[in-house]
Amino acid sequence: MSFVGRICSRKKMTAQALTANVDAKLDWVAVYGHRQPGASSSTRTLGALPAGTCVTIEGQASDTYSTAADRWRGLLFDGVLHNRAELATSLGIESASEAGLLLAAYNKWGVELTRRIKGIFSIVIWDGMQRRLFAIRDPLGAYPLFFARGSGDRLLVSTSIDALVNHPSVDASVNRAALADHLCHRWPYPEETFYSAVRRVPPGCRLIATDDGTRVERYWDPAPEGEPVDWITEAQLEEFDDRLDTAVERAMALGRSGIFLSGGLDSISVAAVAADLARRSQKPDPIALSLGFPHPDCNEELVQRGVGTSLGLEHEFIPFLDAVRSQGLLAPALDLTRSSSAPLLNTWSPAYRELARRGKRRGVQVILTGSGGDEWLTVSPYLSADLMRSGDLSGFATLFTTWQRSYRLPLWRLLRSTFWTFGMRPLAGVALHRLAPQTWHANRVDRLRRASSRPWVAPDGELKADLDRRIEALVTPSDPARGFYFHEVRSGLDHTLTSMELEEVFEMGRGLGVRIMHPYWDADLVDMLYRTPPHLLMRAGRAKSLVRETVARRFPALGLDRQKKVAATSFYRSVLVAEVPQLWRSFGGAPALAALGVIDSRKTDDMVQKALSQSSRAGLSRVWDVLNLEAWVRSHGAGN
Repeated sequence: MSFVGRICSRKKMTAQALTANVDAKLDWVAVYGHRQPGASSSTRTLGALPAGTCVTIEGQASDTYSTAADRWRGLLFDGVLHNRAELATSLGIESASEAGLLLAAYNKWGVELTRRIKGIFSIVIWDGMQRRLFAIRDPLGAYPLFFARGSGDRLLVSTSIDALVNHPSVDASVNRAALADHLCHRWPYPEETFYSAVRRVPPGCRLIATDDGTRVERYWDPAPEGEPVDWITEAQLEEFDDRLDTAVERAMALGRSGIFLSGGLDSISVAAVAADLARRSQKPDPIALSLGFPHPDCNEELVQRGVGTSLGLEHEFIPFLDAVRSQGLLAPALDLTRSSSAPLLNTWSPAYRELARRGKRRGVQVILTGSGGDEWLTVSPYLSADLMRSGDLSGFATLFTTWQRSYRLPLWRLLRSTFWTFGMRPLAGVALHRLAPQTWHANRVDRLRRASSRPWVAPDGELKADLDRRIEALVTPSDPARGFYFHEVRSGLDHTLTSMELEEVFEMGRGLGVRIMHPYWDADLVDMLYRTPPHLLMRAGRAKSLVRETVARRFPALGLDRQKKVAATSFYRSVLVAEVPQLWRSFGGAPALAALGVIDSRKTDDMVQKALSQSSRAGLSRVWDVLNLEAWVRSHGAGN
């Protein structure tokens, strides 16, 4: 499923997070430029040249990161290094800090050290001998990493957007085009943020700064473009259990563990493996942390409690209404938006924050989730087009029956999706592209514009023209070189929302003081799953066959071989119906967005009144999008 589809459908998502600093005051900013006179006592020099070019680290010293420097080079490390002992043995040294160890690794291997380290991190390296600065984000983007150009042509790097925009040398104005595109559910540029001056380093990428300028390049890729895919064989699938165990073990090494346990296969598999590993290593059992959704379409309480009991886990189960109390869901969500560096993506966050707080009170230091399973364990529906194109009727029949057995969809909808939406329609596009490539491309751009644009967004002519230009970046290849399936899978690495979701949870973890880890976003596990052919991912005739087989083989009492996925669509609509009208009245419209020229007030009011009268989920979701963005702009639009 596409990332845009996930956001637009508002399906129930577990809070997505990895690791985070606990105290916002400990954010660091690495400043690359000329030595500044009168630096504060909290500023430390990472590396310098006699001419004055240097890198300084501004921020309080803390145990959330470490630095090391020798005569010409310096390194800052923020994160978790999984293979520290292995690196120390390879280098023949012992170091008091991860930064010291990695500086030795850089001195030996150069920037290729990224091929040898495993972990979740942001790394800044200043190489004074080559006058280069590297800023490196971990392969899947567990740690955020941003950069900005400041006054005096200085380059600033940090894990925190707020630390950058609050820096006196950085322009704090908001990015109008990104705000407008967000309302249209378009995110064209992976490096873009909601601030004009701030850019992100995408997952698996590194920023390189020299005297000639800056560039961002990908350094980690399970299947690089232009090279044949090294597909996993059926025999190699035996490694899946070991890689999943390793990913869970790495997370549990960070402290007493809890599990965000839904009724889905992904979180259940993580809970089962964590329980098994804890007992084998004689560690305390993880604590199951569950939310109970009241709507019958998404009520998984029986499964959640059954899994907890079968695994013998302590269980913190909170009914959803108890988690949000009398405030409801959306008002606390807006409070989070006001205090965050970007508008909130996961509307369920207030409930999961309360669940995490309960876990922390019970001694939990790290919370594991099943997030990432949808991205890496499932088969993209665009496989249908590839199978039709190759004439693989048997594979097509297997795909159809797999969907039918795995998802709760009406037969008519399943038939339409299989044969047309993800089958014949993409193939028709290939034919039209070959007949008239320029005309077909223009047609696709126009259709995308008409489908995604909102008549109440971007009344400003200059902004509207900018948005029209940006749509070009969203047009996918009509005939992808590796096929439609692989092109869709690629979005798991490249889509802007991948970074935004992980960054949002980084902020959540920092505020709560717990580490939250996704084993299914572990780079070694993803490297395998990314290259697993679709017929092996569904070899048992069901979606997520790999994890179903693992759970059934190792924990047969759980009985999840026939479990089907559920979604919270109906419940989410009921929340919108109950809470949106009062919130809109209390806001008195969206004057901050209108003042920026992002929306037209009159047309927006017309849209809102129509949505409130019809009470459709789609219409109310658009009103919520406006409220969410308005709350953020009021708090951040003037550089607040």
